[in-house]
Amino acid sequence: MNAVRGLTVGLFSSMLLASCGDGGTSEDAGRDARTTPGTDAPIAPGTDAPVATSDDAFTPSSGSAGCGMAAGMATGEWVETTLESGGVTRTYDVWLPTGYDPTRAYPVDYQFHGCNDNPERENNNVPMERESEGNAIHVRGRAVDRCWDTSAMGPDVAFFDALVIAIESRFCADPERRWATGYSGGAFMTHRLACVRGSMLRGVATIAGGQAGSMCTGNVAALLIHDRNDGTVGIAASEGARDALVSANGCDATAARTPTDHPPCEAYAGCDPETPVVWCETTMQDHSRQDGFAAPAFWDFLSTLP
Repeated sequence: MNAVRGLTVGLFSSMLLASCGDGGTSEDAGRDARTTPGTDAPIAPGTDAPVATSDDAFTPSSGSAGCGMAAGMATGEWVETTLESGGVTRTYDVWLPTGYDPTRAYPVDYQFHGCNDNPERENNNVPMERESEGNAIHVRGRAVDRCWDTSAMGPDVAFFDALVIAIESRFCADPERRWATGYSGGAFMTHRLACVRGSMLRGVATIAGGQAGSMCTGNVAALLIHDRNDGTVGIAASEGARDALVSANGCDATAARTPTDHPPCEAYAGCDPETPVVWCETTMQDHSRQDGFAAPAFWDFLSTLP
């Protein structure tokens, strides 16, 4: 497993302070995992004991600091809450699975909405919660303005950092299985996070947007959907993100791709086993979210990552 994705809340907070204090870029943040001195073993959340490791990538981590705590909110529905980030009160929604078990470490899907003027703009997301059937926690943030600020040192990357701390300190989450998903402007935000917070994310899935980024940290698995007839965001945006991921993840860009269970999605050959790249080029869907196609494609890809 990648120990970096299992950062504790305390270490993560100190890293953020350090990156702000020394003028370092966010591309450097999150590069080093907290480990037992003199070993490569990660420290268990909230303790000084090393986490037991395994060669089986499916083995969940021991869970976040919030494991064992009562939910304290309704399950099976979106619940609005707030946090402070950068001196601003930010709003986000949490979906806890029905039958939420505080002793089970759940993957967490961080959703990033498309640009819009609706006061409840967080609704403009691919509805992953419909597919997870009680097997994931979902979190959807709300941009301060109509769109996300995708700058590496901007307020919305910091908002994501704050969300991870808030969620993992309150709920039982698996730090090895953090996902980010996004539509349109939210897809651009997701790909920015895949670059500057790649060491924290296991995988991403996007539709109708993307950017490659540079000086990226870590590697993430990725599924990208884009319609060739999209008249709002040209398909080249996602192609750029795709090509960067194909290169970073060791895929063979020239080999024939393998069809998946969600046509027209195709998996690249030769990728590192833990970081596959899947490309889905649809037609005649313009800039729509394609919920009926995108939601199950997102879920099946992310939930089955090794």
